[in-house]
Amino acid sequence: MKIDNIYVIENNKFGKAIAAWAEDKRIQVTFTIQKKNDLSEIVDGVVLFHENHDFSKEDLEIEQSLDKKNIAIHKVDINGTLVATNSNFNMWLDRNRPSNLLILGDDNISENVNLDKFLKGIDGQ
Repeated sequence: MKIDNIYVIENNKFGKAIAAWAEDKRIQVTFTIQKKNDLSEIVDGVVLFHENHDFSKEDLEIEQSLDKKNIAIHKVDINGTLVATNSNFNMWLDRNRPSNLLILGDDNISENVNLDKFLKGIDGQ
C-alpha cells in the first residue's frame, strides 16, 4: 500500500500536524481550500479524525458530500483503543487502496497525545 498524496485543509493546525508526519514519511502533501464538490475530482479516499464522535460541521459536510460520490471514507476515533484503531485503518487502506487521500480533523486533535501514537502505526508506505 502506498499513499502518493495527502490533501489537508489549509490554515488548519491538524492539517499542519499531518503534513509534518507525512513529510517525514516522504509522502507529498497538498494544502487545499477547495470546496467539497471539487474534492471528489482529486481524492479517492477520506479519513475523518475525531474525538469520541465529535465532528465539526464543515468536516461532516465534506464527508457526506464525498460519500454521495462513492469516495471511500474511514473515521478514526483518536481516543479509541489504538491497536484496534490502527489495525482497522491499515485494513481500510489495504482494501480501498487510496493513492490521493484527504485527511480531515479539528485543530484540537493535533494536541491529542494519541495522534502521534496512532500515526506511528500506519503502514502508508
